[in-house]
Amino acid sequence: MPSVFTVASKEFSDIVKGKRIIILVTIFVLLVIVAQTTVYISISSSRQGALPRGFLGSAAYSLVTIMSYFAPIVGLALGFDVISGEREKGTLKIVLAQPIYRDMVFNGKFIAASLAVSLAVLLASVVNVGGAIVALGITPSSEDVIRLALFMIFSILFAMTYYAISAFLSTVSRRTSQSIIVAVILWAAFTFIIPVLASLVASALVPINFRPQNITITNMTTFRPPEMQQYTSQMIARAQITSLINSFTPNYHFTRLAAYILGVYAGIGAGAGGS
Repeated sequence: MPSVFTVASKEFSDIVKGKRIIILVTIFVLLVIVAQTTVYISISSSRQGALPRGFLGSAAYSLVTIMSYFAPIVGLALGFDVISGEREKGTLKIVLAQPIYRDMVFNGKFIAASLAVSLAVLLASVVNVGGAIVALGITPSSEDVIRLALFMIFSILFAMTYYAISAFLSTVSRRTSQSIIVAVILWAAFTFIIPVLASLVASALVPINFRPQNITITNMTTFRPPEMQQYTSQMIARAQITSLINSFTPNYHFTRLAAYILGVYAGIGAGAGGS
């Protein structure tokens, strides 16, 4: 009887030989190269000419930003036809007719997808780090390597979260077209729609009457403390409501983890956290 690793080996071979994963990884690597080139040009044209906040100060933000879009797309692309595609081709019945348990088939597909995602994330991360070293001339420290390794692990888990969602939709959908449409809608909702709605809901629930403008060190004392305290508390309340709504999306948790792992001195905490 074939084992789960036999199924995983066959599925992994099909994935890495397919055009889908090759195209996705190629696009991701090109985006990383463009991002690193932009960072290099920005630093070269600056007055200081030096890399701010260490190695991760330049490499992390572009990697997190691109990964937050790339990882879900890879997960969805690998999972939207994992079952429905087999069903449409008629190969699912043939596979299940063999002396093999159904859970072995599903587990084998999941392991293969995990390996493919890990390979894609590893390749893209190596290109990003290598490009940063060559372009900026700064070698990452041991702490940088540890942080990047942790970030890669959570990036893989992030992509596999979307793979699990896509595979579930592929299982319950009769046609692959239905699966991919629903998967894309969910991705768009998690990535764009819910964050916008969260901001709108927070603005509606916590209206801000006092907005300090043109604050400088010299005129800051002209604002009365109660007004500033009220403004600060309202902004905090808005942020809490926004974070609460966004917490229902996997994207929010990934960017928060990325900000914690890399943003300690990479300067990405505020923008990536979604709060």
